[in-house]
Amino acid sequence: MNVSIEFKKPEITTAFDWQLSQEVNVKNEKGMVIAKAEIELITLNKHRDANKSYEMLEQQQGSTDWEIPLNLFFKGQNLAQNLCEALTVTADNKKAKTHIMLEAISVIPDYRNQGVAKYLLTEIMKHYNKAQSVTAFSMPLGDFVDADDCEDEDNKLYYQQLDLQSDAVNQVSLAQFFKQVGFIEYNVDDSLLAEPLAFNIFVASQSTIAHHTD
Repeated sequence: MNVSIEFKKPEITTAFDWQLSQEVNVKNEKGMVIAKAEIELITLNKHRDANKSYEMLEQQQGSTDWEIPLNLFFKGQNLAQNLCEALTVTADNKKAKTHIMLEAISVIPDYRNQGVAKYLLTEIMKHYNKAQSVTAFSMPLGDFVDADDCEDEDNKLYYQQLDLQSDAVNQVSLAQFFKQVGFIEYNVDDSLLAEPLAFNIFVASQSTIAHHTD
């Protein structure tokens, strides 16, 4: 299959230049977008670690998708030790570390089960080859994306092709995909939560994704 990758320009969507949002597309030979990822990148350092970064985001935004990761499985600017061991990551307390949040990943129906999503994820990790981790909240797109609400017309047309409300993708198939490409599931202690999560959490590193996509 002849496909290409497109990284849109990262955007600062908050008050902080250490948090960026970016759209990444896979296009077919005709230039049509056949797969899309929406990601966030956050860079932590020894002066502004996970706890401090969360405090700043909460004060500025009121809520953030980074709340659970920054509070539960980071230590300093690195992943917590148990995840470093599970994902063969070497913690470094001196250098700044970038982490990726995979906010959404999708492939239009005609191109599914052909390795396109795996290719998209692999290219993201190659592009950000210094990123220490990537976190995904696993839930069907139809639970949080409304194609008709997209402000960008191209994105609106793309998501309409997915027919999200009747899409057969579910939690089980999503979990299977993430595990196949190198993610491990992070189980949150329910006693730490005000209410049960509506999604599953998966975390991966450069080495685990590279190992599963070679």
